[in-house]
Amino acid sequence: MSVKADDIQAKISNILAVPWVIENGRVVPKSVDVNQKNGGKRLEATYLYADLADSTLLAKRFKAEFAARVVRMYLRGAVDAIRHKGGHIRSFDGDRVMGIFIGDRRRNNALEAALHINWAVSQVINSQLTKRLKTSTASWQVSHRVGIDDGETLIVRGGARDNSDLVSIGTAPNIAAKLSSIRGESGSITVTSRVHGFLLDTNKVHEGGPCGAVRVQGSSAPIR
Repeated sequence: MSVKADDIQAKISNILAVPWVIENGRVVPKSVDVNQKNGGKRLEATYLYADLADSTLLAKRFKAEFAARVVRMYLRGAVDAIRHKGGHIRSFDGDRVMGIFIGDRRRNNALEAALHINWAVSQVINSQLTKRLKTSTASWQVSHRVGIDDGETLIVRGGARDNSDLVSIGTAPNIAAKLSSIRGESGSITVTSRVHGFLLDTNKVHEGGPCGAVRVQGSSAPIR
């Protein structure tokens, strides 16, 4: 076995051996707030994933520079919406962004951020794309999906020194991410019952329009 292999084996074995030092978090941590070796922050939080649809097709049909503009427009709209409602951006994955919300109003803030993203897509981004491609033979309209779930989450550091990022461990981030990948169903926002049960009545009712409908995971129709 090579020296490098021995080194990797020792480091991985050390991860299993070192006891955790986990604290109850009151704020959404940044990477510097979590110890690389064995630190963790436990939070009750709502996770929102916003995912641009059909980005592979976008890259195939258009030049890279134009496709990059579309991705940037979507991510900028999503980030601004999340921040506007008090959310914290902690992860990007290509054309997908994750927001974390905490506090008593976290579920409603996340849902309202999603509605803002819907508005940005339908009223701003797609309007601009229509104007930009007016004289072109090609056309493109952005579609997307937002997934939201809530629950207890453990936030740790993953990777190695100088090459690490925060990792959220729990059902909420995993389910929210999966819900954001749903395609072919009406509505752009899917939430779990753990979120829907805390929503204000005004956030449950969206009769069409630019904001769209809210779908509860497992339901057969969007909540309008």
